[in-house]
Amino acid sequence: MTVTAQGGKPTPEQIKQALEAAKKLKARGLKGDDPEAMAEEAKKILKPMMKTVMSIPRQTIAIKTVQKIVLTPIQRKKLKGEELKKYIQRLNTDLFTKMSSNSRKLLQDILSDTKVSLNLFDLGMSAYLNGALQEGAFLAGTALIGDIGDDLNINSYTAMLINANAPAEAMPICKGLVSRYPEHALILNNLAQAFMGIGEQDSAMVYLRKCLKQQPGHPQANNSAAQIFKQQGQKEKALEFAKKSVEAGLNDGAMEIIDELDKSRTAYDFFAKPKDLPDYFDLYKIKKPMHQKRVEDEQLVKGERAAFRTEIDRMRGVLSEIINREQELGNKQLNNRIQNLQKRLSAGEQITVNVGNPWFEKAAKIFTNKYIQQDVLLAMMKEEEAFNSRINDLEKDYDINETKIYQDYAQKKAQYKCDGEGSSSGCVNIERLTKEECKAINGLRDRFLVACATAAEAYDEKQLHWAAERFFFQSKWGYLVGANEHLANVNYYKYADEYLKNISKIMTNYRSKGPACSSLEQQFKTMSFADIMAPRCPVNLTVELGLLNIKANCKETTTTIKGPAETWAGKWRLQQKENYALGQSTFAVIYVIKEVKKELVKPLENAIRIKAGVKAELTVQGFITSSKNNTWDGGGKLMVSASGWAFDTISGVGENIEGSGEVSWSYQAGWNGAVKGLNGIFSTSSQSLPDY
Repeated sequence: MTVTAQGGKPTPEQIKQALEAAKKLKARGLKGDDPEAMAEEAKKILKPMMKTVMSIPRQTIAIKTVQKIVLTPIQRKKLKGEELKKYIQRLNTDLFTKMSSNSRKLLQDILSDTKVSLNLFDLGMSAYLNGALQEGAFLAGTALIGDIGDDLNINSYTAMLINANAPAEAMPICKGLVSRYPEHALILNNLAQAFMGIGEQDSAMVYLRKCLKQQPGHPQANNSAAQIFKQQGQKEKALEFAKKSVEAGLNDGAMEIIDELDKSRTAYDFFAKPKDLPDYFDLYKIKKPMHQKRVEDEQLVKGERAAFRTEIDRMRGVLSEIINREQELGNKQLNNRIQNLQKRLSAGEQITVNVGNPWFEKAAKIFTNKYIQQDVLLAMMKEEEAFNSRINDLEKDYDINETKIYQDYAQKKAQYKCDGEGSSSGCVNIERLTKEECKAINGLRDRFLVACATAAEAYDEKQLHWAAERFFFQSKWGYLVGANEHLANVNYYKYADEYLKNISKIMTNYRSKGPACSSLEQQFKTMSFADIMAPRCPVNLTVELGLLNIKANCKETTTTIKGPAETWAGKWRLQQKENYALGQSTFAVIYVIKEVKKELVKPLENAIRIKAGVKAELTVQGFITSSKNNTWDGGGKLMVSASGWAFDTISGVGENIEGSGEVSWSYQAGWNGAVKGLNGIFSTSSQSLPDY
């Protein structure tokens, strides 16, 4: 991509191309009070020609160091209406006579084409923006002669005259406009530029100040003020206005002043500290995970953190694919360009080599900014180090305080005993102390989490701001230093990936903590504290020896004799049960109504010696029970039971886990119902069913 040199004289062919491109405009759409919009429109016009328009006016008027020009020959009258029309006609005649014969012929051909008459001013603007200053001014003047009432176009016309080395001729037109628009920034600026063009710096400064009062960021007015202050030796003022000019429009003359007067790497800091920094979280719809402040939010926080990390990883994966693709396309395009230049050089062609990017030189000056490339990185690292130190201190304090709470309550509990027998005073007191202990630990954890969250929120705010500053700066200026469009994209997406990498380190930066006694609280839903504290039985044995079956655990021993299988006695059983906890002995005669048995593992000789399976039974029985206090009872039961079992085929030793439900009638208790949980090591207390 090339750029027509500022103030350079284009060839007739270039002028013709610019004029032909302008003919394609369907509507004017260009407003004289919006130079940026005009520049953007010009880019669209000139795109087929691979030209880039920076801004208007294109040519920087050099400040004359000669003595002031006497204003006597300059027309002082403020022109408008018919007088202005006649004045422009005379200017057009002068311009036309000064042009080359080729330019005059081309302009005559254009004016004879009736199709361009409606867009004649736009045609002149397009030619002017592409470097054909006099030709553009002539066409624009011709359009104004036909429509002398368009003041915005008249103002743009004065800019063309000033840049076509006719500032004196533009003066009376500018004065007429200022008399009608005394507070219009662009009109005031053009009059200031006209005064500068004839060497009247003091008068120019009067109108520059008026312009900047209306539009403080006006790029050309700030540049002109900077040039004047530099001439006067006021370097600080020159730098101040030059930076304002560059901030608004990357003005060449203003950048030259900055480069000359400020050699530091902080010269372009004003680009690195934007006033309105975008919220990239909101912009890219990334959900911020919450900071945990309460133990009950542990699972919610973990879920949000996991979702955050997953989304960051997903986005970085997408960026990686884009970067690889753009890198390949960019390298290919760059290699093709180099090969093309080599061929042209080998053919003896004289060429001017450029980087292919008109923004490169300017962007490169800004990109090396010390604040972004050094200061922010150091600040981020120092803040991260300070934050990690703060979290480590909080965690150390937490560990010390948590240990102290456990030790204090261990001493308090030591004076009580709870062996799991009912609701003894020892169990009641230990239960109370345990709940107090849990509450104290949870309170400590909540205070720890709040302190961490407070530190993390302050840390995140700073890190997010710095990460956004770097991305805002690097994505823009890094893009503009790309050798071609694809390599510019590579730079942009690399900095987007760096932004995601930076924010992935925050929002998840201290340990979450859950409730201290969550498992105990779950046990309380189904068990009493005494049951929880009861010692667990280490014995749960099942022994089968032929027709004899023995089951033993800490609470009871059951001995059962089965009738021989395949005989009438196969469904009958005699059972003796000794309950140690209750001090009861029960003898029962059992009849099996229905039995379902499934063997899970068949024994393999000399290899696996274990038999295991499950079974379910429906039985009816009669029983007699005697207790250690010489009381007795008797009655009948209808019982459904299910069990899982496993035992060694050689020794007969094994384990049995079972549950049952029953409906019974006894002499002492009458009708009752009960369900029992798993026996043995997993034993739970029986629960009575409603009386029948």
